[in-house]
Amino acid sequence: MNIQRMPMLLALSFTVLSIAGCSDRIGMAEQSMTDIRNQPAQPIEPPPKAELVEDFVYSASSQRSPFLPPSLVSVQGARTFIEGVRPDINRIKEPLEQYELSQLIFRGVVISPEGQRYALVQRPDGSVASVKVGDYLGMNDGRIVEITPTQINLIEIVPDSRAGFVEKPQSLVSPIS
Repeated sequence: MNIQRMPMLLALSFTVLSIAGCSDRIGMAEQSMTDIRNQPAQPIEPPPKAELVEDFVYSASSQRSPFLPPSLVSVQGARTFIEGVRPDINRIKEPLEQYELSQLIFRGVVISPEGQRYALVQRPDGSVASVKVGDYLGMNDGRIVEITPTQINLIEIVPDSRAGFVEKPQSLVSPIS
């Protein structure tokens, strides 16, 4: 035998043995996969039932804020009354003022070619209206002061037992924020 052929013969025999070993492992893996495929399907557990959570309605919003001392509340109320905050009864009501804020859903923002920002608000019947800064929403004379991509900020005029009426900030937030 030629010595020059020896390394080539050795490499060839190593390759054949390696392939034979691999084919045995491949055969074992294929057999395992066949066994798994032939087993009956396992039942899938159903997802857990979703619990319905009732909406929380804060009923003390018309009462004094617990975060302000009574002395500051009385000064704040007197100042508001002197400034004459009250709803404009001569103003023609806008269509979205016949709904409570909780009935309206903020759906998004559209910007006109002139740069005017409009908010899209869904009514309870499913129809959508567009509003801009300065328009009114809700039953408490809520005037829109800012429209952001995630919410509409407005100032409502609500009755107050001490001062007649006060301005109260409110927001209509997007449900997908």
